Amino acid sequence: MSDEARRIFEAAMQLPDAERAALASALKDSVGDGASLEEIEAAWIAEAQRRREDLRAGRTSTVPWEDVRREIFDMVERAREPRAAG
Repeated sequence: MSDEARRIFEAAMQLPDAERAALASALKDSVGDGASLEEIEAAWIAEAQRRREDLRAGRTSTVPWEDVRREIFDMVERAREPRAAG
């Protein structure tokens, strides 16, 4: 934490609980895109519905779990292999 951030933190710790809570919430909301949990959940539901419709309409297809599992294990195994020098 920078000196300035530490100074601000120490000043904020002197605030009453309600003001600290409001400040903490505002700081939290300032990180990322600012979407609320409800907005994030709605976006995931919309994405799941879009993907379901793509499947039903034949615009995409599924991959069998056995194929996905094999690919994951292959990736892990390759990551464990020693790197060739050079």
